[in-house]
Amino acid sequence: MYYVKPSFSHLYKNWVCSLIMNFQDLQKVEQANFYLDLAFRNARKHGEKIYLAHSGEQSSRVRKTEMEKIRKFNETIRDKMEAIIKNFPSIDGMPEFYQELLRTTLEYELVKKSLGAINWAKDAVTLMARKYEQKIKSTRETGIMKRHATEFYGRASSIMKQINRNLIYLEESRQMMKTYPTLKTELFTVAITGFPNIGKSTLLSKLTPAKPAIQDYAFTTTSINQGYAKWGIERIQFVDTPGVLNRQHMNTIEQQAYLVLKYLTQVIVYVIDLTEPYSLKEQEKLLKTLEDYDKPIIIYLSKTDILDLKTWQAAKRKYKAVTNVDDLRKKIEKYM
Repeated sequence: MYYVKPSFSHLYKNWVCSLIMNFQDLQKVEQANFYLDLAFRNARKHGEKIYLAHSGEQSSRVRKTEMEKIRKFNETIRDKMEAIIKNFPSIDGMPEFYQELLRTTLEYELVKKSLGAINWAKDAVTLMARKYEQKIKSTRETGIMKRHATEFYGRASSIMKQINRNLIYLEESRQMMKTYPTLKTELFTVAITGFPNIGKSTLLSKLTPAKPAIQDYAFTTTSINQGYAKWGIERIQFVDTPGVLNRQHMNTIEQQAYLVLKYLTQVIVYVIDLTEPYSLKEQEKLLKTLEDYDKPIIIYLSKTDILDLKTWQAAKRKYKAVTNVDDLRKKIEKYM
């Protein structure tokens, strides 16, 4: 099988992108009323300070107070909307793995549209604030000043309520993105795959210091486990993909496993369990589908310690497989 090692420039590009991927720290996105309540509260407190500190005539005090309240209101909305936009990773700047993961778990265009709507609202409220500040500045009657301020708050509130559905969807997106695996796209990656409950997690714990939860029943792996090892000067990422059941419809975790194999993996370690919790025919069928990824495949026989010598040696010859971690490591190193 022909294999091309990723170029340094490709790895460097992904390394730069991976540094900004931090889905676990995405901040909660509140609904419109939350930000409006905060903006009104900040504006009121700020206005009280300005009014008490101003020693001029009544019209001048009211003018200064109303203008400053509008500025504080706008500042609060602007800062909170900017924080949402900056907090979300740049979708187009994501490594390909994460772009595809986002597309398979969320409505990609709706995420971008929602971020655009947040930016629009931020700018619209700012323009509205400047317009009404100017109106109040050129007004002499305190009643009219307050009426202008009331109009501003009403229109600004309307703008924010228009994007409430976008705020709700971004929060739903944030919750989904927090479930994404934190994988290092710049590292040489080895995927350990095969059916559930055949020894993949055990193998991961032998190759790395990682201690994944291992239970004695099928479908144990409900997320993507990973571990890291340093071989000489090289650092390697091992990914224990959830059991790939070769089904037409994959759940979210299986979709993640598929994308790990497609976009991040340099070498696939396929684990075969000769004790046959799944028939060898099924395991061979799944092995055949992995050839479509056009990646080097190393076959590892698990649980050989509970099999008779003749059985596992025959399988070792048949599959050209390895049966111990030292031999597996040597095979992996050939592709590094």
